[in-house]
Parts: sequence; structure tokens; C-alpha cells
Amino acid sequence: MKIYKRNLVCLAIAVALTGCNSDDNNTTTSNNAPNKNTTTTTSVKQGLTLINTPEVVIKGENSELTEQSIVIGATSDLHGRVFGYDYALGTEDSDAGLTRISTLLKKERENHPNMILIDIGDTVQGNSAQLFNDQPSHPMIDTLNSLNYDLWVPGNHEFNFDRSFIDRNLENFDGAVISSSIKWASNGNNYLRSYQIYNVNGCKVAIIGLTPSYVPNWEASAPEHFAGLNFEEELKAATAAVEEVTAAHNPDIVVGALHLGRTDGGMGVYGIASALADKFDVIMAGHEHATYIEEVTMGKAEGKDISKNSHSDEDKALSGVFDETATATKVKIIEPGKWGSALAKTEIKVKKDADGKWVLVDTTLSNISTKNVEEDADLAAKYQYVDDKAKADAEEIIGTISGNFTPTSTGGADEIVEEDFFEDADTTVRLYSTIHAAKVQDSPLMDLIQYIQLDHSGATIAAASLFSDTSNLRDGQDFAKKDATNLYKYDNTLVGVNITGENLMKYMEWSYNYFNTYKDGDITISFNNSVKAYNYDQFDGAINYTVDLSKPAGERISIVEIDGKPFDASAKYKLALNSYRYGSQALANGWVKKEDKFYDSTNEPIYAIRDMITEFVRENKGVSSTGDYLKTTDNWRIDQMQAGRGIAATRDDDGAGEVLWNKLKNKEVCIHIDPSNVKYPGIGKAVNVNDDTTYYANPAFEADASATGEELNWGCSYKFDPVNPDKVTYMVKGIN
Repeated sequence: MKIYKRNLVCLAIAVALTGCNSDDNNTTTSNNAPNKNTTTTTSVKQGLTLINTPEVVIKGENSELTEQSIVIGATSDLHGRVFGYDYALGTEDSDAGLTRISTLLKKERENHPNMILIDIGDTVQGNSAQLFNDQPSHPMIDTLNSLNYDLWVPGNHEFNFDRSFIDRNLENFDGAVISSSIKWASNGNNYLRSYQIYNVNGCKVAIIGLTPSYVPNWEASAPEHFAGLNFEEELKAATAAVEEVTAAHNPDIVVGALHLGRTDGGMGVYGIASALADKFDVIMAGHEHATYIEEVTMGKAEGKDISKNSHSDEDKALSGVFDETATATKVKIIEPGKWGSALAKTEIKVKKDADGKWVLVDTTLSNISTKNVEEDADLAAKYQYVDDKAKADAEEIIGTISGNFTPTSTGGADEIVEEDFFEDADTTVRLYSTIHAAKVQDSPLMDLIQYIQLDHSGATIAAASLFSDTSNLRDGQDFAKKDATNLYKYDNTLVGVNITGENLMKYMEWSYNYFNTYKDGDITISFNNSVKAYNYDQFDGAINYTVDLSKPAGERISIVEIDGKPFDASAKYKLALNSYRYGSQALANGWVKKEDKFYDSTNEPIYAIRDMITEFVRENKGVSSTGDYLKTTDNWRIDQMQAGRGIAATRDDDGAGEVLWNKLKNKEVCIHIDPSNVKYPGIGKAVNVNDDTTYYANPAFEADASATGEELNWGCSYKFDPVNPDKVTYMVKGIN
């Protein structure tokens, strides 16, 4: 609890504590409801606030304590992971799943029986979870209940389906469901309570929830997903929730549970933390799929890393003591990554002062990794039917692949060594170079997605992204349903819009900001580490264009022709794009208006792009890289990748460039992987023949020139020291 709050007790509103026992109409009137004297409900009803729990939940009743440690555990972005298994890849994830989280929880609860356990959203979508959407209770919710989660904050992906789906999930969760930002459009009442109070041996802990305000943009093509709901701006919602809970309860500790990235939409966790650092004691976050422990100072919307051991533990030498004096101007933030890779743990030490008030002594944060943690056998057995059904569905063979779909000599995905991905100790799976050939040139792999988008929508141009570096289709392989999921892993639907040439160009320039600017001597392409890979689209169909990476972002695209005619900035073109891109970029940036939409797959029996791919392969008993439907191959190119130009010329210069290129292909040297996000590795700096700091000798090759390809892969894999990024630990035994 911040010091300033002590002065608010005289301003607190005298409010009688009300339970949530329902009457015959399943409603109750509560002065503690989000809007004073409004009616609440224990099931979702139009205009009423859903309240599943009493306003104050007791977590310990030892009133004799004078000091204690309050522990809050959190997961986020589980995305359907009951088990540590990726059904799209058909591989085990050694650091994922609620079955591993359960093992950690048993140990933590032995030491901290009053632990408050929360999930910060994006829980029921992904990894074949949609197979169970029609069940009365979704197995992800059932699993949270089995693990006695106390609180759930819905994330944005909870709204990927019809609103009745999230309503049912919220009702079926046994603990509290909270979010300060979701309001009923009809009357402004909260859809869920903004906060939950926990009384831990007399110490009042308030947890404030938040869901991204951008949900209506991301789901713009399917407004029925958030029917009747508005999403309030994050800082406004969080500020109101803090003021409300302070006036009503004057809590001793205030914790944020925010499904929000650090810099999302200009008002991410950094923005909220910098504005409300004096009001939150700690913020636990989700949404970004990142693992971090940082502190934010009031008025500075940026974070300072205060972790060690790859963000697993707080470094007290960096953070110091976080008592009420420190938290008057600073707040710590933590996120546990994705898929159950870690359990975020906040330990809050409090003691009673001379007046018997609980005061903050210190906080300590940690992300407890599930890497190689043994799964809870009892929980696994209870939900084995989930694993069995998901595997059977994913592994169903629906056709045969004819021809390679990635344009390398071997058909392998890696642009440099022409191999497919391998498993890495810290990044799970990645390419040797992290450059997928289908990202730097037109390919049948992308053409397949784009053809299906064009065929269903009636558009003449299609925009699509290669979401995963593990995506590939190889000649002679069976095509299983999981291959469609790996090729298109999100639940996006398809939208067709009329867009002007001018705005199409803006869209394309925005997309190709994914690449860094070319420098003389580069022999590889590198990526802008501020741009997520899923925000890079390619364009196919009746369009022909080039990309010049020697020019700054915003000036790179030259459109040769569209529909067989010269490009016209004032003309209208028919474009197919996914629902996420439609809402979050096209509408948000003003490239199109809602009235420009001429097609929406949500009106079709098969509405998800991924399921359209599955249907296409099933109907054709397979897919061919030389089929007529892929006739638009080679409609775009990067200028520097063309023979005799830039990168291609340096690779073939009969000199130092060619020598270095051959060393790279032979895995004698390695590419630096950007350490800013180990879960999503990328090349932040191109390999350049004029700069020997842009690459390094493969330690596995130096140790043994006869090392195999797989050993050489591991030679270029390493862990970062987050405090000293230049210090790495190589994953090859005996090499440091």
C-alpha cells in the first residue's frame, strides 16, 4: 500500500460489505458494485455486472500475526496448453502446460498455503483448444478450477468467438472474474467487477484487472464477438478502478493484473505504471508473451531490467528494498511468458505498524521456469481425453504434398543452409539463421494461403503473413490437419475490402518496415526488432511489385502493375486480408472504412482461414506446388536479392563476400540472434563482409572441424545474460 493512501481513509465512503448470494432472479443489489447502487448478477445478463465471488475473499484468518509474506502466483497466455504439447508441430514442449504449472504449485502451496493464484488471460484459444468450444464447460476452465485458481482476467483472445462463449467461460470459472475496462454499451455498467479484495490474515490485498481496449479493433470483422460491450481506454479504466477500490476498501496492498504489453497502443504497461506508480505496489502482466522483471519510475514510460538468470529472479542488488518509501515513486512489473513456460511469483512482505496498520516492507519477484519440470500425473490423467482428442485431430491425414513449397534447392526452410527448423534449448524451435526463405522471396508456401484468400473473397489482391518459421511443406509428405495449423496458427477470419491505391501503398510500406535498411557489404537480410513477425504481410494476386531495402522505411515499394494495368493511386482495388489486420491496422490507420468491406467470412459455414486451408487440401486430396492455383508465383521481389545486385552480388563476388557466404552456408560462422526476445529469435544485424562484429566463429566448428550439421546447429545456440548481453553461454558441452 502506498503511503499516500493512508491519507485517504478519512475520505473513504462508508460501504457495507455485501455478499453475492442471489435471489430468485439470480441478482443482488450492492453498493460496492462498479456503479453505486447498480444491480449485479451471478450469471451474465444484459447491463448487469457479473460477480462470481464475495467482494472480500478470506485467504487466512490468523489475526494475531504482526508480520507475514503474502504470495501471488500468476500465469498468462496459456493459449490452450493443458499439456506441454504443440499439436501443430506434433512435438513436446518441455517448458509449457498447466500439468507442469501444477507441479510447481504443489511445492509453492506447501510453503505458502494462502497463495493467491491468478491467470491473466488468453487462456481458452489456441493449440487445438477450439475443438472443445461446444462443451458445456471448456477443459481449460475446468483445469483452472482443478488447480484452484482464485482469479481470472479475460484477455483479448477470449473474444475470438461468439460472445456466448466467453459468457459461458466466465460463468463456469469458480473464482473471481475481473476487468476494469469492459463496460456494457447500454448503460456504462461494468461487464465484470473491476477488482477483487483478498483478506490475508487481516491484510487487505486488492487486485485490479484489465483487458486491452483494442478488442473491438482486433475483432472488427465479427462484432458479435463483443456484442453489447465497450472497451474503455486502459489508463482511464485503471485509474478509476484504483480510486474506486481505495474509497471503498482502503486496501493495504494494490496489485495490477493487466493483460497488456509493455508498449501496446501507446498506453501499455509502461504507460500505466509510469502514471500510477504511486498507486500500484506491483503489476503482473500478460499479452506480450515475454518473460521479464522490471521496474518503472513515475513519469518515465520505460522499464529498467532488475532481473538475473534470464529473467527468472529479481536481482536485489539492482532493485534494492521496495518498501512504502520506494513504492511512492516506483513500481515493479513482471510477466511469466507464454504457454505456461513460467509461474510468476510475487512475494510481498508486510508488518503491522504501531497503530496496527499493515505496511509494506519489501517485495521480491521471480519467474519460476517449468523447463523439464515433471508433469502432474494426476492432473494429466484427469484431462487425458483432451490430449487424445487433440492429437487424433491434428494427425488426421487429409492429403499428399506434391513438390516443395519453399524456393530453396532442397526445399528446406532456412534461406542460408536450406534446412528445416531444429529444437533449441531456450527457443524451443528455430531455423539455423532464423531467415525463412519464404519471407524474403515469393513462394508457393505463401501463394497457397493467398490463393485461398482470393478464391473465397473474390478479391484480386491478397495480403498474408508467414506466422511461423517452422512452416513448410515438403515433396512426398502426407498433409495432416496439423500442417494447416502450423501454416496458419491463428483463428483469423477473412475480410475483403475496397482500398484506394494510395492506402494500399501505405499498407505495403508499413508491412515492409519489418526489414532493416540494406548496407553495402550485407550478405543477409536483417529484421527490425521493434516489428513482430506476424505484422509482416506479403501481397499476391494481380499485383506486381518490388522492394528496395536500400531506401528508408516508407519509401521502399514500387508497384509495377495491378490487374494488368499501371498502378493508380486514386483507383480502388479489391484486397483480401485477415480479420486481425483489418481491425488493428486497416481500420485503425484509416486505410479503409467499415463501408469499404464487401466480404466477411464470418457469414460463411467455414469462416476461419486455417479451416479454409484444411478444406481445400481435403477436397483436392492434397496440394501441389505447381498447381494452376499457384500461377501467381514470383509477383514480388526484393531488389537486393536479385542476381548482380546488392546482397546477391556480394555473395558471388569471387572475393571476401563469397568466402564469408560459403562459411555461413557451411556453418563455420554464426549469425548474432537479437537478445531482446529469446522466444522470438531474429536477426537484428545483417552479416556484413565489411564488419566482422556482425558474425562470430561457430565454437562447435572450432572445437571439431568434422562436427556434424546438427552439432553445428547447437554451436550457434546460446543463452544470454540479461544483465550483460555480450556474455553468452553456448549450448555445446564444454564450450563457454
